[in-house]
Amino acid sequence: MLPVQLKRFIDLKEQTINSLSGSDLTAAFQKRPAVLLIVGEGGAGKTSLACQIAQWGLKKELTAHRLLPVLIETELDDKKTLVEAIRVQLNAWISKANRPPENIPTNLLEKLLEWQRILVIVDHFSEMGKVTQDQVRNAIDNSPVKAVVITSRLDSSLSDTPNRTIIKPQRIEANRLIGFMKLYVNELVKQDDALDKDPFIDYEYEAARDRLCRMVERDITVLMVKLYTDKMMSIQRKEGSGDLPPTSVQELMLSYINQLNSTIPDNRRENQEVQREALVIAWECLKGTYFPTTAPREDVIKALQATQSAEDPKAQEKACSDSLNYLEERLRLVQTLEPGDKIRVVLDPLAEYLAATYLVKQSRSQENREQFWQEFLDSIDPILQKNESSSDTIKGFLLAVRDCCLAKQKEAQIPDGLPEKLAHKAKLDLETLRQEEEKRRVRILISDLSAPELEFRIRAAEDLGKRGIAARSAQPNLIGMMENRNQEMEARQAAAQTLGKLGIGADNLLALLINSTEDLALRRSAAESLGLMKAKQTELRQLLENKDQPLPIRQGAARALSLIGAASGEPVLMLLVELNAGQFITQIKSIPVWREPLTENLTLDLVNIPAGEFLMGSPADEAHRDWYASYYDDTKGVDVETQHLVTVSAFSMSQNPITQAQWRFVAGLPKVDRELNPDPASYKGDNRPVETVSWYAAMEFCARLSQHTGKTYRLPSEAEWEYACRGGTTMPFHFGGTLSTEIANYRGVDTYGDGAEGIFREKTTEVGSFGVVNAFGLFDMHDNVCEWCLDHWHPSYEAAPTNGSAWITDGDDRYRLLRGGSWYTSPDYCRSARRDRYTPNNQHDDSGFRVICLPSWTR
Repeated sequence: MLPVQLKRFIDLKEQTINSLSGSDLTAAFQKRPAVLLIVGEGGAGKTSLACQIAQWGLKKELTAHRLLPVLIETELDDKKTLVEAIRVQLNAWISKANRPPENIPTNLLEKLLEWQRILVIVDHFSEMGKVTQDQVRNAIDNSPVKAVVITSRLDSSLSDTPNRTIIKPQRIEANRLIGFMKLYVNELVKQDDALDKDPFIDYEYEAARDRLCRMVERDITVLMVKLYTDKMMSIQRKEGSGDLPPTSVQELMLSYINQLNSTIPDNRRENQEVQREALVIAWECLKGTYFPTTAPREDVIKALQATQSAEDPKAQEKACSDSLNYLEERLRLVQTLEPGDKIRVVLDPLAEYLAATYLVKQSRSQENREQFWQEFLDSIDPILQKNESSSDTIKGFLLAVRDCCLAKQKEAQIPDGLPEKLAHKAKLDLETLRQEEEKRRVRILISDLSAPELEFRIRAAEDLGKRGIAARSAQPNLIGMMENRNQEMEARQAAAQTLGKLGIGADNLLALLINSTEDLALRRSAAESLGLMKAKQTELRQLLENKDQPLPIRQGAARALSLIGAASGEPVLMLLVELNAGQFITQIKSIPVWREPLTENLTLDLVNIPAGEFLMGSPADEAHRDWYASYYDDTKGVDVETQHLVTVSAFSMSQNPITQAQWRFVAGLPKVDRELNPDPASYKGDNRPVETVSWYAAMEFCARLSQHTGKTYRLPSEAEWEYACRGGTTMPFHFGGTLSTEIANYRGVDTYGDGAEGIFREKTTEVGSFGVVNAFGLFDMHDNVCEWCLDHWHPSYEAAPTNGSAWITDGDDRYRLLRGGSWYTSPDYCRSARRDRYTPNNQHDDSGFRVICLPSWTR
């Protein structure tokens, strides 16, 4: 039985209370008769609660006098009335007290019942037969029985009884699981001399809660939490044994049997043998009703015999009887009910899951599994009609079958759609279930925002940001986390970013953004979050245009305005930066952005690149332009970056490298020449650049996008790429003579020119996250990912086209060109003029691409 203080989450008289005591029930016991109906599913704790009420009765907490509890769990008939069953129980007690056998006088028994000196507990009422139920109802209405506690799965069991008081034990919500488990563990510690304190730390409770929530799609019953916590304790005691937590309810139930068996000190039987027999017995107890009930002992013996190899029938019967006694007397898994001819599994949910496991095991031996399961589905309604039962009485078993099917779907070759059919038969609304699971997950994550460990708080905030509208209830918690200066900066930033993803808390974000006493990185995060929710555009423009604001704030505002965007073809305010002698010189420019719609919430943003001419390559004195000969034999003695004049026609270019979200959409379009992996990137994130894609894959992307839009999309030529990157500049970078990790993502521990050492992020960042563009409005031209171009490799520009077209003749067609730097490369590799080559099937985690559109976009 669960500890008293764990009897929580009870619905009493349509009011939810967190702790039930005897005093809460005194008014119910002033009625004549006093009828207490405890209603709930299997495992909800009905029987345990009934036993607790019995204890309160003995301690005079329900009435002014003691109540003697009498448990009734056997069937009644015309000869054996409820009063007679009570008499049998009392007589048995008197005999056990070493007194001569005698029958309690009828008049004394009637007076004890009438004066509420006896508390009658009828357990499993809804699973009893109609005759028994009628006997109990008749006794309440027409006999001296004046104090009754009844446990039932259905609240309609005594619908005509005027004095009934209903108590409904509730499932434990996810955000209360840890507190519940801690209370239970503390009770176990008190009972274990080997333990002097709770053996688990918060992290282990959180991990246990998360595993349990994944196992059970709904809020969780008291019994399920108890069994899982018992398993945790068992694993803890056997530390180093390799024992692992169960991953499904089915595994949990079987591990419970193993755990009971492990406590037997001598003549212990094999776990597999005990499990096999328990499955057979459970099926015998459910097969005729589909809810836990009793089975004739002789039928159970015969069923066990059928699982054994042929031998002497008498010896076989004795062996089966011994097995049954082992499960009953030593493991307490089953129980013989008076007068000794009926067997039942002690725990209803255990019976349901064992019977479900038996059914799934049986299906594996069938030649036609589809037919087997269809026959099972077809049998449900006739069994309900035969037993005059409602679907609610068998819901637990059907859901147990569904859980077992899901757990063993591949192994048992469960037919497609069977879990959904079982859910339908159980009247389980899968969409409602999904919504409840989402709410439950959100409550867990909100709880984790207060975790002592920084990593848990950050992870909880990030996970909330992925859950959309369902997570908006976390607004006050996230705002509190963001505004709390005692929180670590990483946690505050995570909270700010999540508010932006959820589209809530705009006023709080703005207040933090304009607060000059706050950390710059946090304020920048607040700005970007406002951009995500497309809020406070006027204030963001003012911050961007204010040259007195620190650069990170203006970068955040620029990034936010790019996320807010404008109608296709309308100008967006952008930030240009020149880096000169360690100083950032800024300029604000309005640049039109053209938007190719992909989905309702996803576009491909492009900027127009005007026609013009430029000097392609680098001057002879540019540092690190002579690295090629050390790597490529065909470049020895060759000036690979010789400057030459090129004229380029106008085109439009994607403002950013292609993102993973854009890639995933196009990968879902009809194939043109080859298949595409929808998720190739090594560094995941919808707005991070797609990488680990080959030149061939990039070409397929362009072909599919062109076919989908009716426009011509392709990779840029090497000349088009460098012209677009330079944006009219002639220095090594469009920023000037060097790079800074404040405005680009590259190997920052290396330097170029007079640049300072910075950070090495060791992965991609979201496209455009630095908020700075070149004169054409392009983000990330020197960093994040290298970008595929159309051209074949040529070691020099001798005889190269001068019209900006791709050079695909007279070269080495084993290789294709890549331009620009990446998160992985040192700054000298990020120069505008730098060239590199890979084989076209190469896939590297720093290689991506952007596309151009011809002709350029116009109104």
